Amino acid sequence: MTSKLNAMMVPRTVLRLMSGLLMVGLAACGTTVSEDSPELDPSRTLYVMPFSNQSNMPMAQSQVEELVASVLSSQGLTVRVYPKSRISDVRASLEPELRQEEARAWLAQQSSGYIVQGAVHEWQYKFGIDGEPAVGLTLVISELNQNELWRGSASRSGWGRESITRIGIKAIEDITEEINWR
Repeated sequence: MTSKLNAMMVPRTVLRLMSGLLMVGLAACGTTVSEDSPELDPSRTLYVMPFSNQSNMPMAQSQVEELVASVLSSQGLTVRVYPKSRISDVRASLEPELRQEEARAWLAQQSSGYIVQGAVHEWQYKFGIDGEPAVGLTLVISELNQNELWRGSASRSGWGRESITRIGIKAIEDITEEINWR
């Protein structure tokens, strides 16, 4: 009788171990890296400027700019995104320097605050049956005089049929948690 009981316990132990490893694997679907953040004043306005698109997804930078603004706003911060009135997102993807010029002219008219900009490194659905979403981005916070204060990067992947926007928001939340708002 004891040998039957021991034989039944071994598979349960293995099953528990496998379940634990699976949970660790599920939790390890994102990475963040950043330098230590100085204390930043949360009462100052954050000006979201054009991001650079280094991914192979057209117009990914426009999506990320809006998501960054939404995440920062949800944290109780005052956020303003540069106006995109004169230059369409399509044209900005083809000629990013035009969008930069337009945004710099707008920024010159703003009062004190912080600049938020960065780069999109990956913004895609991976190939395969499930087509998992994968994102990678860098955020940089600077003074209006372009003096860099903080830099961080995040990457995250999801499961098949999961929205790339959802994964992007989670990656942005992960990296913005590293910023020290006093």
